[in-house]
Amino acid sequence: MPGFSMTMEIDANGVIVAVLDGMFSASAYIRLRREIFESRYGPADYDGRPIVADIRNCALPDRDWPDQFQEFAQFLRERRPSPFRIAIVIGDEKGAETAVTLFSEYQRLFFHAEVETRAFRDGDEAYAWALAGLRPPGEPEPAGSGRQDD
Repeated sequence: MPGFSMTMEIDANGVIVAVLDGMFSASAYIRLRREIFESRYGPADYDGRPIVADIRNCALPDRDWPDQFQEFAQFLRERRPSPFRIAIVIGDEKGAETAVTLFSEYQRLFFHAEVETRAFRDGDEAYAWALAGLRPPGEPEPAGSGRQDD
């Protein structure tokens, strides 16, 4: 399996579209996101926007899911404080649906309760769900949103 690579853009509808390839690594994701995405867009450009991540050509590590989840979820919490949706296109990758479900619950419980994460086998369905969660520019966050730590 080749090393990890990805593309990431904000499309004309305001949805962040990412395509991931190779063996997933949270560290590589963070590095590439900073290089190819955050170098062009500031937090005001992407915070709160939904994301469609196509991981159909991306392999998930066999082990160390907890470490990968923690690193990835912590990064998202720091970079994207507003609620948003993550639609992950998984195709038929063995274990991908389980990984997305576990990551979603891990993120919801420990890092960012307002983020909605779902797995999809169809890219169009994933995009439609993500787009339905897009707030118009300037619209305030829904009442009751925002993390409240005990």
